Amino acid sequence: MKKFKLLVTMMLIAIIASFSSCKKKGCMDPNSFTFNPEAKKDDGSCTTPEAVKKSLIFKKTATWCPYCGDWGASYSTDITNAHANCQVIALHGDSEFESTLGDNIMDALPSSGWPHFFAGTEDISNSYYELNSAVNSELGKAVEVAMAIEKSPSASSINVRVQSQWLGSIDGEFFIAVYLLENGQIAEQQIAGSSADPNFVHNNVLRAEANNSPFGVPVTINGDGYLLDVNIDLSSSWVAANCYPVAVMWKKNGSSYDFINFVK
Repeated sequence: MKKFKLLVTMMLIAIIASFSSCKKKGCMDPNSFTFNPEAKKDDGSCTTPEAVKKSLIFKKTATWCPYCGDWGASYSTDITNAHANCQVIALHGDSEFESTLGDNIMDALPSSGWPHFFAGTEDISNSYYELNSAVNSELGKAVEVAMAIEKSPSASSINVRVQSQWLGSIDGEFFIAVYLLENGQIAEQQIAGSSADPNFVHNNVLRAEANNSPFGVPVTINGDGYLLDVNIDLSSSWVAANCYPVAVMWKKNGSSYDFINFVK
C-alpha cells in the first residue's frame, strides 16, 4: 500500500512538473514592447528604455525673416552639432511651412520676435551662450522618465510605439506628444545682409502631432510605466523618407507644460 501511495505521489509530481513546463513563457509587462498577453511565466525578454536625459528646443522661424536665415539658422545647426541629445523643432510662421499645430504651440509660448528659441517652453534670450547654457542645464538634470521608440513606416502612414518608464516621482499630470518632423525641405529663405537663397534647406519642420494636440494626450500610468501606440497619416506633399517622429513627455504645471524628456 505504501509503495502504491508513493507511486501515485510521484506520478502527481511528474504531472504537475509537466504542466508547469508547458506554461507559455514570454514578457508579462504590459508596458513593454515585447509584452505577450498569452505568457504565463516571465522569461526575462521584456524591454527596458535606456535612461538618457535629453533637451528639446523649439525654434520660432519663417522664410520671410532675414535673421532666421542668418544667426537663427546658425544657432540651431550649432546647438544640435554640439549636443547629440538635443532636438530642435522648427515652428514656422509663414505660408510655406505654417500649420495650425505650430501656431497653437507658439500661442502657448511666451511672446517673442523672429527668430526665437525656447528650451522646452522656457524663453531663451537671443544669445547662443544662453541657448547653450540652457541645453547644458537640461542635460544635467536627473532622468525622471526613460523612453524608447519603435517606428514602422508605410507609404501613407507611420506607426509609432513609445515605451516610458518612470524613474523618479510619478506625482502630477503627464502628457505625451508624438510630433512628426520633416528634413530636407527646399524653399527660398531671406538672409540678413545677403540676397535670398532660393535653395535653402529647412530641417526639423513640424508637420503633425499624432492626436493633433500641441502637447499631446494625458498619460495613464500603469505601475511605473506607459505604452503608447499611434498612427500618423502622411500627407502626399511630404517626402515620407525625410519624415521622422519625436515623442515628448510633458508635465502639466497649471496652464503650462514643463519638458521632461524625449525620444526619437
